[in-house]
Amino acid sequence: MQARMAIHQAAKANDLATALAVFDQAKSDGLRLGADLYVSLLYLCSGGDGWEQHLQRLYGGGGAADKAAGAEGKEGEQQQQQQQQQAGDAPAGDGAAEADSAVAAAAAPAARQAGEQAAEASAAEGAAGAASAALPPQPDAAERLRRAEELFAEMRGSEGRLPLSETCFTALARLAAAQGDASRAFELAQEAVAHGIDPKLRSFTPAVIAYAEQGDADKAFEVDAAIAAQQLDLTEAEFARLLQAAAAGASWERAASVLRRIGSELTVLQPETLARVRTLFASPAAATAGAGGGAVEGAGGAAAGGGGGWEVGPTTISPSGQCSACGGQLKALDLSAEEMRTFAEGIAAIAERQEKRPNDFQQFKEWLAKHGPFGAVIDGANVALFGQNFESGGFNFGQIKAVMNHLASRHPDLKPLLMLHVGRTKAPQARAPAAQELLRQLTEAGSFYATPAGSNDDWYWIYASVTAGERGLLVSNDEMRDHIFQLLAPKYFLKWKQRHQVKYRFSTAGLELDYPAPYTTCVQQLECGSWVFPGADGSWLCAKPAAAPAAAEAEAAA
Repeated sequence: MQARMAIHQAAKANDLATALAVFDQAKSDGLRLGADLYVSLLYLCSGGDGWEQHLQRLYGGGGAADKAAGAEGKEGEQQQQQQQQQAGDAPAGDGAAEADSAVAAAAAPAARQAGEQAAEASAAEGAAGAASAALPPQPDAAERLRRAEELFAEMRGSEGRLPLSETCFTALARLAAAQGDASRAFELAQEAVAHGIDPKLRSFTPAVIAYAEQGDADKAFEVDAAIAAQQLDLTEAEFARLLQAAAAGASWERAASVLRRIGSELTVLQPETLARVRTLFASPAAATAGAGGGAVEGAGGAAAGGGGGWEVGPTTISPSGQCSACGGQLKALDLSAEEMRTFAEGIAAIAERQEKRPNDFQQFKEWLAKHGPFGAVIDGANVALFGQNFESGGFNFGQIKAVMNHLASRHPDLKPLLMLHVGRTKAPQARAPAAQELLRQLTEAGSFYATPAGSNDDWYWIYASVTAGERGLLVSNDEMRDHIFQLLAPKYFLKWKQRHQVKYRFSTAGLELDYPAPYTTCVQQLECGSWVFPGADGSWLCAKPAAAPAAAEAEAAA
């Protein structure tokens, strides 16, 4: 027991040397140690939470092209900021201000998340630095690999007493990648699958990184295919590595397919990913796009590029969705019917697992099927509590009625659904005559549902909103940040939210609703052949086809 505690304490401190010393002494004393301790040691050997920092030291943090692109990007961002400041001096109409508000609202959560992640990373780095100063000398890379292979071999030969887990294979894959052995990293991920273990994305990530750093595009995309075969979704980090690999030697068709996938599965991009984008458009494959077999297809099917390369730089997007750099128009891109269905099924699966009474959510689904379809779902508690943070404030049914009346007037073709937790219907405010009459009318119309006690009503109104389909609206100011990390299909969530959430505010002028922007904030290839990329900080990047030399000369002569 003392050995177990000592190893776990050393693991918390990221002290591999002490953990191994305690482990060796325990084995020397004849103690039988459990699989969990072996797993902890393998995790530490692979670098723990800082394993990617080990890779950065090995590979030098990326190529010169990436660094140059990053520097060029910073220059462009400064120019864009000056342009925006100048543009900000000009007056804008009410419509422009409303659309700008929608754009900012779409980008703000990602920007906040990026800031939080940066702060956490900075804090973790500082803590790690302080802790490492107090640690004894740690094993070097070769020794960590040797000990990890010994631990792994002992577990493999234990005849089931020390079962191998996904973490074990992933730890060795990380070590292999840190040694520059991308093939071994990939083999270990595949071996985990062959071993009957359900792999995670992190099982394959070391191989993706190592192949990308080596510039082996074919192998990087082979790993990508293996990830897809396991029905795992890439994160932005893996997509950025595929861009890196594509820039090193993939065909333009393959590179463009990654860009399209990013547009389908992500919304805004971090600065590191935008730097990879710049590098990609400066690559030989991009430079010849449109010539020979590398034609770039615009959204409407017209070839663009002409073999003249690309002009990449910062841009701005107008409230109506027009790119200032290329003049192209962004589209309002939504989830497909199949994606909507998958998204809804994921929400339902989580809700049914979380319910105290398993039949509660199933009954709600049956009720929806009987009384729907609904076109506008109202998060009743969110609306009723808006602006009520004052002494005499409370649950305001009058605000709910104002929203219902507005929707009936503006969207008479969309059947509304008010959702409230059952506890709200028994509160003193619900016994007021006006509230009673509102709930009675909505109940008779089949437009009111009270979520049961003990349930998380958020899952109910999200599910109802998604099943409403492409025209469905959700009236709520809830940012739903906690849901992003719990949904089975998070890649669908942010785009769905952009297209379907309607925010509101009550002021002296009455109720005002902020509808979705006329375009979707995500990577898009425009009809003119240009590509646009939204940054997590609210910036935009445009890559537009450069005019071919002959066309440029003709234009200059004219």
